[in-house]
Amino acid sequence: MMKCEGYPMPTKTIALMEQVDVTNGAHILYFYNDPEAYIKNAVSFLKIGLMHGDYVVLIDSSENYALIKEQLDHVLSLSDWERLQYIDHQRFYSEYGSLHVRNVIHNFNELFNPLLLKGRSIRSWGHVHWTDQEDIAEQLRLYEHQCELSIPEIQLLGVCIYDGKLVPAHIQNEMLRTHQYFMTDTTFTKSMLYEKSEETVILPSPAVHMEMKSEMDLYKQKLDFAHVVSHEVRNPLTVIRAYANLILKGNSNLREDDMSKLSKIIDYVDVIDHEMAHIINTEQMLTTDSLWERDLVKIKPLLQEVMTMMETKARTQAVHCSSEIDIRDDKVLYANAMGFKLIVSNLVSNAIKYSDEGGAVTVRAYIDNGFRLRVMDHGAGMTTEQLSKLFRKYEKMNVEKSGQGIGLFMVKKLIDHFEGKIDIRSKENEGTEVDVFLPLAEPSFLAGKLSSNA
Repeated sequence: MMKCEGYPMPTKTIALMEQVDVTNGAHILYFYNDPEAYIKNAVSFLKIGLMHGDYVVLIDSSENYALIKEQLDHVLSLSDWERLQYIDHQRFYSEYGSLHVRNVIHNFNELFNPLLLKGRSIRSWGHVHWTDQEDIAEQLRLYEHQCELSIPEIQLLGVCIYDGKLVPAHIQNEMLRTHQYFMTDTTFTKSMLYEKSEETVILPSPAVHMEMKSEMDLYKQKLDFAHVVSHEVRNPLTVIRAYANLILKGNSNLREDDMSKLSKIIDYVDVIDHEMAHIINTEQMLTTDSLWERDLVKIKPLLQEVMTMMETKARTQAVHCSSEIDIRDDKVLYANAMGFKLIVSNLVSNAIKYSDEGGAVTVRAYIDNGFRLRVMDHGAGMTTEQLSKLFRKYEKMNVEKSGQGIGLFMVKKLIDHFEGKIDIRSKENEGTEVDVFLPLAEPSFLAGKLSSNA
């Protein structure tokens, strides 16, 4: 086994990506296929480690190091560079022309013993160099087995990287048994073949995560701007609505055509006001915990409130929107009132948005072993590819329609948070059908909440 001297370190977690922690001592296997994606992931991994104050070791080719260094030069400080150590991967893994585990173990101890004594977390990015030697499969197996024993012991976050096009499938499968985590150019997940593997959750790779975070930060900036603008615009809109309403109700001599135009003004003002409120609520969801706090909420009045506004929106787009709410007044969810309204309004609003003029949207809400909502339209519909990307951030159902592409991502997050399910079926140019299920508050839970509030 590889031996590293020094004091044993307690088990803790370490940030692989922002908001994604793994056990310090995690052994990660990365098979890459795209050299450009590989460099992006390397840069992201190193940058995140240095941002968290870790010592970072990069074992790679001189060519890759030059590309990585070029991208890091403008973002790292002098103190960051002092915590980044580069070693040529051919010298580390194949110093004498071929990979032999005994030599690698010696280099491993020489490299990491001094760093362990400094008392900080260490992460390693090791692009394994190997040649087409006769016993390479056995040497790689022994090497990864030693890593699996040693990495948790010394609390190192280690990534072992291989060119996925060069490693035979049977060796890849063997490696998956000795790595807790498995990474590709775009995803990060627990290894399904790892002996101690638990439930598998697929996450973005470090580079993809950094891009998503950058996009989210930009989106939040847009929301901040929209929030300020909305407050400035809502006041004059309120005045416009009040005057239109006053003229409509206070002048009996108006022609029918003029009355229709005034009614449309009121409808448009209401829709704009609703969209601004939606922007503010979206900002709250992304920046505070208010939309995630759950309590008992009555379903029927919230649905009626949303559908009143959606019917108004449908009128402004010459779409017929009908609703059937077959729910008793006493039915409640353990959810969040604003979050629930965001779910319903997003789904119905999308159905209206993607319907043609003169089209119809049907909404049905009822109880069947829980709350169920069905939203149907006969509009643009979606392709199979669009359906597969539907709940990703910034993915839009139709690029020709306005919107930031975050609505359905929020809907899915909220439904999951409320322990529900969503199913979407669609055909291009034929329409879309959405089914939502949310569990009702259990009677025993309801009684407990009522007694605790008494």
